Amino acid sequence: MNKDGYVNNLLGAFATTVAMRIEQDIAGLGGHSLTHESALVAMSQHPDESIDTLSKVLGLTHSGAVRLVNTLEKEGLVERHRSSEDARIAVLRVTLKGKKRADKVLNAREQITEKVLGTLSADQIEVLQPVLEDALAKLTDNQHDARRICRLCNEQVCRPKGCPVEMASTDQT
Repeated sequence: MNKDGYVNNLLGAFATTVAMRIEQDIAGLGGHSLTHESALVAMSQHPDESIDTLSKVLGLTHSGAVRLVNTLEKEGLVERHRSSEDARIAVLRVTLKGKKRADKVLNAREQITEKVLGTLSADQIEVLQPVLEDALAKLTDNQHDARRICRLCNEQVCRPKGCPVEMASTDQT
């Protein structure tokens, strides 16, 4: 199939380049880490989730997630509230300032992906879309995988079309 590794190498270079450019543009918004900005996007897309959930989405230890939330809270980007279901649990919500920041992050990501797709013809994009949908679905084993894959996604774009990652995560449960 790909015996000489050429396609593997091309895919790796492509993925690395796109990820690097997204990270550079996001860092240019204010010098925060990609994890910092991913947390804001994840919380804006899924309000009222716990620090524990955030730690799993971002692949952080619980203490690392607490430190990150403390920083975001000091910056006025996030607020903690008591869960309406369990008063022992704090849930997280982005503030208006945090929502604006998350929107800037999503916009920076979209600008890079638009540049990449702008190099392709309509026919190439038509071929690429189902390949990406299938590959993303197959990379999704559970809901935590789905949230990690989509931590920098604008979910309002995918959900109406039937997000392949979200659909795969619900098929696995």
